[in-house]
Amino acid sequence: MSTIYDLKQAQQELLDSLYWIAEDNEEADVIKRHLLVIEGAVERKLSFLTGVLAEAMALAQLATERKRIALERLVRKESQAQRAELKLREFILSVMHDFNILKVEGEILNVSRYEIDTVIQLPDFDIDLLPHAYINLVRSLDKTAINKAIKNGRIIRGFELVKKDCLRIS
Repeated sequence: MSTIYDLKQAQQELLDSLYWIAEDNEEADVIKRHLLVIEGAVERKLSFLTGVLAEAMALAQLATERKRIALERLVRKESQAQRAELKLREFILSVMHDFNILKVEGEILNVSRYEIDTVIQLPDFDIDLLPHAYINLVRSLDKTAINKAIKNGRIIRGFELVKKDCLRIS
C-alpha cells in the first residue's frame, strides 16, 4: 500500500505532465483518470488514518478514565489502611494500659507504652483570658509553654495537667 507521500508525489508528477499536454488530447484524459484514482486513494488513506486517530483518542480517554478510577480506589484503600492502623494503635494502647504492660518485644518490632504530661484545653475556656506569653503570633495556643508553666506550679485558668498514654513502635 502506498504512503500518502508517495501518492502526493505521483499526483504532482501527473500534474506536471498534464501541464504540457493539451486539453483535447487523449493522453490528458488518461492523466486525469490517474489523478482521480490517486485522489480516491488519498481519501481512503485519510479516512483510514482518521479512524486510527479516533480509536487512539478513545483508547487514551479510556486509559485516563481507568487511571482516575484506579487512583480513587488507591486513595480510598490508603484512607482505610490509615484508619485501620489508627484503630489498631488505639486498641493496642488500650490493652497495654488495661493490663499495665509497658513493653512488648517481638521479632519484627517492639512496642512500648509510656506516659507523658500533656495539656488539654477545657471546653469553657476563653482564649482572650490567657496571658500573651502563652499565645503564638498566629493567635493559637502555645501548649508547650502552658504545659511548662503548669509543671512549674503556675495556675492557668482554663487548663489542667492530665496524664496521657502514648505508644512507641520501633
